[in-house]
This record gives sequence, structure tokens and C-alpha cells, in this order.
Amino acid sequence: MRNCYLSVLFVFLAISLSAQQLAQYSLYNMNPYVFNSAYAGMESTLVATGAYRQQWSGLKGAPVTQHVNAHLPIYSINSGIGLRVENDVVGAHNGSHAVLSYSYHLQVGRLSTLSVGLGAGYTQYVLDGAKLRAPQGSYENPDFSHNDQVLPEGKERVGAPMLEAGVFWQGKNLEIAVSVQPVYASKLTTGTGGFGIKPIQHGFFYTAYSHSLTDNLTLKPSILVKTDLIKTQAEATLLARWREMIFAGVGFRGFSSASKDAAVLIGGLKLNDKTILLYAFDVPLSALSSANRGSHELLLRYSLNRPIGVGKLPPVVYNPRFF
Repeated sequence: MRNCYLSVLFVFLAISLSAQQLAQYSLYNMNPYVFNSAYAGMESTLVATGAYRQQWSGLKGAPVTQHVNAHLPIYSINSGIGLRVENDVVGAHNGSHAVLSYSYHLQVGRLSTLSVGLGAGYTQYVLDGAKLRAPQGSYENPDFSHNDQVLPEGKERVGAPMLEAGVFWQGKNLEIAVSVQPVYASKLTTGTGGFGIKPIQHGFFYTAYSHSLTDNLTLKPSILVKTDLIKTQAEATLLARWREMIFAGVGFRGFSSASKDAAVLIGGLKLNDKTILLYAFDVPLSALSSANRGSHELLLRYSLNRPIGVGKLPPVVYNPRFF
């Protein structure tokens, strides 16, 4: 009976207008492009990132997420482009999307850049009725029936175009960004109208500061706030880098006793001059802590570490002799 109610709960999460629809990432500060299209090309080189997250390990039907992205600058037009693909499975519910991004970079003063980005793509949701169980259903072989007019017995697929936008300011040591995902996405419904979901707009605020304590040790505190204007989630992270080779950090998700979710432990290594591997473990602190063994997240990051093409043009230096 418990599994029946759990299956119905996942259906409710999939079709409810107030459902949480965005994937969770603990290593967000090493992958800002995941939540902001304006970050495309901001690192002045080709960057590719892959992430895998298993949330609430040990809880049946808990979220499992795969994510890959790549972005690079286009110096000739002060811009950047990027591509992001994500797949997020929650029980019988599977959400996936692919987004192509464009950003325009404006130099602000000598040491800072302002980027404005737009993303356009396609989002799809799949509800697998074969994974659902209803209290009134009949599931003895060879019969399979929910005995319900709403629950599908096979897979229901719905999809629609989507748009997103963001602004990213980057100074010498400080970063500040805001973004919205999606800015626009129509309600996803089947032709029969039996299954539908409305993508909910989420706003992001991000800030990070890099500070070198010594020649070998750099600290990067960061904050990420997410909101749909009904519920808000905030997390803070402190990441340390030793000789650009070893990474260690801690984080905390939740800003009150009612919203605390997890404490985060981070470790990582620079595998070579272009590749970094990071791992995060979330220690559960919410009411679900008794039902799961924590969350695991792996991130592999590749950076070409050199300018694409001719690179940025050097600043113009005027010689008084020619005045």
C-alpha cells in the first residue's frame, strides 16, 4: 500500500502546477552555465562540462540527473555561444531539454565584463504509466490496469519550445548574475488532454568572490538563490583550491530551520592541465533524512585553456609622439 501511495505522489508531482521542475546541483559554482545562458563564452576558451547526480540515495523513485554542456567565445563579435542538454528522472516522470545559447559581452571599464544572454530550445516531459501503481489497480499477470481514467498505462510524451535569459557581470575577483528559466514555455499537453504540465518560471541570483590567501591557496565563497516567487531555496558554498591541483569545500542548503536541506562536502583533483574531476556528497538534514542515504554528484570539467582562433585583441596604446 505504501508503494501505491508513493506512485500516486509522483504522478501528482509530475502534473501539479506547483511542482519543483528544476534539477538540483551542489557543484553549481564550477558550472555557472547550467543556470545562466549569459555565462556562455565568459571564460575566453572552450569549456565542456558533464555532471551526474543521484539524489536521495536509497529512496525509491528519487531524482537521477545527467547533464552535459559546452560553450566558447566568438571574439569577432564580442559574443559567446553554448549548448546545454539535460535529462532528469523522478520516479515515473522524465524531463529533458536541449538549449542553444547566445551571449553578448560588453567591456565595462578595464577589468570587468557584462554579458547578456538568451537561450532557446525544446523541453519534453514523459510520464511512464507502467511504473505507476494505484490502490484500485489490477497488476496480476497478464492483466495490467490502473482502473483509472486519468493515469496512463503506457508512456505519455509532451513537449514544447522554451526561452530563457540571463545577465552575468564578471569583475577581477567578483561575479554577480541573475537569470530566469524559462522566460517562456507554453503548457505541455497531449492531444487527448489527459496529461499536461505547465513549466514554472524560476529566478536565480548568483554571486561568487575569489580571494588568494597565499600563492598556493585560493578561496571562492559563493551563494545561489532560486525562487519561483512562492518558494525560495538558498545555498552557500566555500571552495578551496590548493596549487590549482586539489579542491576541497563545504556548503549548506537552506536558510532557516524550516527550509534546511543538506550540508555538502566537496573534494576534487586536477587530472591534467585541462581536466578537473569533482565530487560532492550531500548529508541530508531535512525530514527526508531518515529515508535516504544522502546525495552523490560527479562533475567532469574540460577547459582548452587557450584562446580560440586569434584570441582577444590587445588594448590600444597611444604614443604621444603621434599626437
